[in-house]
Amino acid sequence: MSRRMRIAFIAMAVLIVALAAALASVGTQVDKIRLNRSDLELENGDLQEEVDALTDERDTLQKAHDALQAQVGEQVKTIQQLKTELEHSRNQPSEPAPATR
Repeated sequence: MSRRMRIAFIAMAVLIVALAAALASVGTQVDKIRLNRSDLELENGDLQEEVDALTDERDTLQKAHDALQAQVGEQVKTIQQLKTELEHSRNQPSEPAPATR
């Protein structure tokens, strides 16, 4: 085998080793990306569950708030009616007590 052929084979072997190392590096990066994607999908699922739970809690609190607002409205009406009745009774002249014999 001639010297040029040996040098060409050595150069090709070095090139193949370099390409194999580069391919291994790319493969490692792809694996890391896949792992990160899986982690992100799990984290996304956890966050979605948390958002759903918070949405349910917000809805529950909103219903409780609406119920309390309705109660306050009813109590305000009752207070206004009592005030009106009190003012009305204060404005009426007092009737004399019936005479007892």
